Amino acid sequence: MNYKELKEGIGQAPLASRPALERLLLYVSAGPGVLPDYAPYLEGATSYRDFFDAIYADDAKKGTSVWAGWAALKRKSWIGRFEPLLRLENLRLKGDGLPVQFGTGLFLAPTGSRDSIANLSVFRQGAFNVEAAEFVTSIGGTFTCAGYDFAGIYGAYKYRGNVILEQWEAERDPVPTDKG
Repeated sequence: MNYKELKEGIGQAPLASRPALERLLLYVSAGPGVLPDYAPYLEGATSYRDFFDAIYADDAKKGTSVWAGWAALKRKSWIGRFEPLLRLENLRLKGDGLPVQFGTGLFLAPTGSRDSIANLSVFRQGAFNVEAAEFVTSIGGTFTCAGYDFAGIYGAYKYRGNVILEQWEAERDPVPTDKG
């Protein structure tokens, strides 16, 4: 496949996804062709789907905007491709989000899903592609979430039934809450 065929294929894509695909094309383009980093993916592709799937399959590209854009557009399940500091799965929810307790205050971190079960992942700063998730807010201070105590400043993101906390400035890693 060549660049012209890639561009034509995107031009024939369904109207609903065309703006996102055109943005992805901008991420990989330089002048009348693709950037040298993306040329090998174009050589083996027979459609724009093959091209972007090949980029998505390459872990060396999982920190790029094009990788995150394709993951979002195709609703890929990407979170398992990154190594979290802490991962808790199948947490039962009683409300519309994962409770984050601040002394007497409470914040319900949205999960990006309507399920009554959520997952919590905690990553060090830069350890996952933040463009693939939706930023919600930042949390600072000492707080408790899912049986763990946190101290520091965290970015809070949501993604398909997941609450993601990214350590921006942590005083220490999360520790299990002392029930004792």
